[in-house]
Amino acid sequence: MKIGQIANKKVISTFVCCMCFLLVLYCTLSQVNINKLNRLEASTSLAMSNAEEVIIDTNISLSKTKGLDEIKFAEVSGFGNIPLQYSGLYNVSSTPLSQSRGALYFNGHKETYYSERVLPGTGLSIPGRHVADDGTIRDEEGYISVAADPSFLPRGTVVMTSLGPARVYDTGCAYGTVDIYVNW
Repeated sequence: MKIGQIANKKVISTFVCCMCFLLVLYCTLSQVNINKLNRLEASTSLAMSNAEEVIIDTNISLSKTKGLDEIKFAEVSGFGNIPLQYSGLYNVSSTPLSQSRGALYFNGHKETYYSERVLPGTGLSIPGRHVADDGTIRDEEGYISVAADPSFLPRGTVVMTSLGPARVYDTGCAYGTVDIYVNW
């Protein structure tokens, strides 16, 4: 065997070992049960036994479905994967926006709030709209509904707020401001 062929085999072997290590690390950090892992598909989806499936959406979310329960994760720059809560509280900041703290700076933007008690927002299209335990208005996935200037954050953009992951559903506030929709 030639030296070049041996070197190529070592490089390929090292590459395969590194990829296996990264897969195990990823699965561990993503809370995927690696014992049930059958195969990794090129389309970034993992098929698992017992009709358990993990689908990776490289834009904003990681979903894990088992039976009728679904856990979704919001991936927001600088915050990693945060499990979305349909109605539960997020623990993102030790000093989140509140009714008594009407404005603050968080994650590079100013945060304020507006209440559905004053502005009912009947024209907003928020799928699964509901009031969460913390009084925020959320969509069916658990994203907090917010408003932002469209040149700052266009509709549909996911942004981290001091109260948790949010999606822009409304406009009408100053550039650089994220206005959190609440029922306070």
